[in-house]
Amino acid sequence: MSKVIIGVDLGGTFVKTAIVSTEKKIIAKASRPSDAEGGPKAVMDAMEASVRDLLEENGLAMDNVLAAGFGAPGPMNWKTGIVFSPPNLPGWKNVPLAAKMTKRLGVPCYVDNDANVACYGEYWLGAGQGAESVVVFTLGTGVGGGIVVFGQLLRGIDGTAAELGHLKVMRGGRKCGCGSKGCLEAYASVSGMVRTASTGWNSAKTTLKKATGGDRKKLTGRMIFDAAVAGDAYAKWVFDETSTWIGLGAASMVNMLNPERIILCGGMIAAGDLLFGKVREVVKANAFAVPVKRCKILPAGLGGDSGVIGCAGCALARWQEDNK
Repeated sequence: MSKVIIGVDLGGTFVKTAIVSTEKKIIAKASRPSDAEGGPKAVMDAMEASVRDLLEENGLAMDNVLAAGFGAPGPMNWKTGIVFSPPNLPGWKNVPLAAKMTKRLGVPCYVDNDANVACYGEYWLGAGQGAESVVVFTLGTGVGGGIVVFGQLLRGIDGTAAELGHLKVMRGGRKCGCGSKGCLEAYASVSGMVRTASTGWNSAKTTLKKATGGDRKKLTGRMIFDAAVAGDAYAKWVFDETSTWIGLGAASMVNMLNPERIILCGGMIAAGDLLFGKVREVVKANAFAVPVKRCKILPAGLGGDSGVIGCAGCALARWQEDNK
């Protein structure tokens, strides 16, 4: 059998693991708790066990593995594989994740930012297949991003490129979790959508008040989406506002990079046409005519597996680069 690549996507709650062949066939996937509260060692124990168990379940061993890729949140040095201080992972500070997992597994291990691997996953095996230039927005509690240009992830000299959630869209605007003001994330994320809903809460006539018992602190993105689908005018306005901000961010990418595809990932894409209809409308109205005509705006082709598949894809690409 040909060699396989392992992908491991590390989150604050779960570790996702995948086995992918060098011919780009997804062989198996699994998920287990990350044991994040136990600190770095407990998390690495969980990751190692997940890899070894999944291989065994599929009649494979470490001898069959070419390389392994790990996606992690937060700041890191992707070249050295050192993870600095990721959110939602207690006790992590300057952890040499690549080196430690290489020692544990006995194969070359690589580490990349979680949004970058999601982008690469879509480029490699998802909605970006066949394109040379792809921009990915990951839409969740925050807004992440990734960019592939001519088949290469755009990482930047310090590895901090493609922080699309921190595009500045409003001078002196809302305070963002990064500490700055006016970031796209403060408007286009699920948490930004909830903030938008809160701005007109007192005077709004909306079924959301019944759903939350009148307490706007209990408001969730899911409640807003459900109410919008059910015809609640205020919820529809809130969702349209959020989609408009996403569209403006995407239009900036069209004008800046002239990509072939812009792909939206994350839970918000379940909204379907309610989201994509408005985003496409806004992009068309705000981007240059020639590049916008070429650019397709699509939902993630790999769903929630963009990251873990991208981990494997990044590992293969980096192994090939190292072994030229």
